[in-house]
Amino acid sequence: MARRTTVEPTLVAGIDLGGTNMSIGIVDPKGRIVGTCKRKTKAHEGKDVVLDRIVEGLARACAEAAIEPAELAAVGIGAPSAIDFDHGVVINAGNLGWKNVPLRDLLQQRLRVPVVVDNDVNVAAWGEATLGAGVGKGDLLAVWVGTGVGGGLVLNGGLWRGPLFTAGEIGQVILQPGGAPGHRTVEEFCSRTAIVRSMETIAGFYPSSRFHKVRAEKEDGPLGSGAIRDLYAEGDELTQRVVDASAELLGLAIANQLTVLSLKTVVLGGGVVEALGKPYAAKVRESIVNHVFPSTLRKVDVLVTQLEDRAGVLGAAMLARSGR
Repeated sequence: MARRTTVEPTLVAGIDLGGTNMSIGIVDPKGRIVGTCKRKTKAHEGKDVVLDRIVEGLARACAEAAIEPAELAAVGIGAPSAIDFDHGVVINAGNLGWKNVPLRDLLQQRLRVPVVVDNDVNVAAWGEATLGAGVGKGDLLAVWVGTGVGGGLVLNGGLWRGPLFTAGEIGQVILQPGGAPGHRTVEEFCSRTAIVRSMETIAGFYPSSRFHKVRAEKEDGPLGSGAIRDLYAEGDELTQRVVDASAELLGLAIANQLTVLSLKTVVLGGGVVEALGKPYAAKVRESIVNHVFPSTLRKVDVLVTQLEDRAGVLGAAMLARSGR
């Protein structure tokens, strides 16, 4: 690609950092991604290796956008952890193996441009609020359902993190106080991991379910959201029972948050939502309507992500642009 004839100082970078993969995008002032790079995180090789891969991946994305990393206005990054936003510190990212890592300062030392660090679902929520399903909706709760369950809050025109930086962690809300370990929280009932576990637990009662064949053919890890989508769409009784039950519980958890916060907009995202789409969202909304208080909140808008797997990259970039 030919190099730009003039430097574009308003380009920013967004990075969606996961325990397995990272996605990097160079984003222009209109929210368009003009350069990308996707890489394996390789968290098991240690923090320094991950940082090296971030810097190298950013350089590749910048090359596609025909700029140098030093020409970026700022870099935003979403990480799977509670984040001390004021200091850019990753407090505890279990799937990265990081604790109290000063990610902002480490990256700024390497990149020599301003860096903003936040929770991965927070940046996805900000992406939807500024460029996606939440545009023009004002305050909202974003709930991301994938390997785990996370949430983000947009209040009064900005992300609400709370004084301890953990606001929005709906996945850790207790659903079953007396439940056994692993059977207590929203995440332990409603994530993709939990859905597959529940299907495996009761599969014996559904001997004709195609789940048995699909699971036997899966040799390289857990069942993915795409397989769950296909089984659900086929009308597989086992899959529909488990997915619908998880959607009902998620709706209950969301209804409790709406009752406390009096919000009228919810945006759903993550791999499970992207795969199952509007039918799943409709089940979640039905549960919200059945449980929320007062009755005026039954008019809640339950929206499906528009940005899908770009939400983290775009949200991180928009956060870097605004700095808040």
